[in-house]
Amino acid sequence: MSGVLPQPEILSRNSPRGVPDAIVSSPTNAVTPDGILPSKPYYFAVRTNMLYDAILLPTLGVEWRVNRDMGIKLDGSFGWWGSNSDKIQKVWFLNPEVRWYLLRDKRFYVGASGSYGEYNIYKYPVGSLFSKDTGYQGKLWGGGATVGYQLHLSHHFSIDFNIGLGYTHSEYDSYGMIDRVRVFQDKNKAKNFWGPTQIGISFLWTIVGTKQNK
Repeated sequence: MSGVLPQPEILSRNSPRGVPDAIVSSPTNAVTPDGILPSKPYYFAVRTNMLYDAILLPTLGVEWRVNRDMGIKLDGSFGWWGSNSDKIQKVWFLNPEVRWYLLRDKRFYVGASGSYGEYNIYKYPVGSLFSKDTGYQGKLWGGGATVGYQLHLSHHFSIDFNIGLGYTHSEYDSYGMIDRVRVFQDKNKAKNFWGPTQIGISFLWTIVGTKQNK
């Protein structure tokens, strides 16, 4: 009988019995040296800043971890409390940020952030940080650098600690209340401020993607 005999399948020592090595070593099952399974997007999470929530400024945000090294975050805060003649806290603002995750475990990060919002506060939790008898209404915007750390609690939950420093510009009117009537004190004022731009202890829930396998 003539012809070419079929070559036997070559199995690796770690291959399941009867399964070719070419199948076992499929690239889709590859694991990087530090134990990370590749995924795209790396993850997508929803988040809330518990510090802002505590002062009645509910915050909801999202973070898209583009890859191990980079993330994009957007937080939005909205509080609409009180009346127009007593305690008032009417605030909204947006806080976008780009982050670069560093070191081997990619939990520590630095970032660049911006902010824009409008406010009307008088004697409510945020307003109580200022003069007791003065209200402020206006708008603000700014930007700066951030630094933070994400503490992983489980595959789906994390705590994000962060602080931002930079520049804030605010344009506002100030007023007082006399017999429940708003009386303006200063109008069309402006302030420039260098210092803290944000602070957060945020709770994250990862709903899409794969995080680190530690």
